[in-house]
Amino acid sequence: MAESAPTFTVASAPGRLVMAGRIDERARLAELAETVTAGPLVVDLGDVAYINSLGVRDWVMFLRRLAERGVEVTLERCAEPMVLQMNMILDARGHARIASFVAPFACDGCGWEGGRLIVTAEVLPVVEGGGTPEAECPECQGRARFADFVDRYFLFLA
Repeated sequence: MAESAPTFTVASAPGRLVMAGRIDERARLAELAETVTAGPLVVDLGDVAYINSLGVRDWVMFLRRLAERGVEVTLERCAEPMVLQMNMILDARGHARIASFVAPFACDGCGWEGGRLIVTAEVLPVVEGGGTPEAECPECQGRARFADFVDRYFLFLA
């Protein structure tokens, strides 16, 4: 029987990890945490397509082990599955700083729907002021509206 391709990959460079695929029981994040010898550490989550409950457990342990060793973690390009978990489970953010994340948008002009990268420092004042983030539609260059509930989607930033 042929071995299937890995469903989770990590590319690493000094001070940086890029995670992609499915974070589940096979991701072995606890072992990955042990390979990080010093901080700060940037973790790019933009290509994470899925995370299940066992993956969340391992992700939380990954962040805890890094925090125990004093590694400062910044999360970049947090994919929607990660944002959803961080909104439901406080420890899924841990002590990490969120630099950027993907949020859902829709264009009423042309019907486009998809994720747009949001820089936390730029959107936080808008959201805290009761506003709604906006983005340009990549199809028609019109105004794309935020396509979720502001008071729910941005909980992880609090």
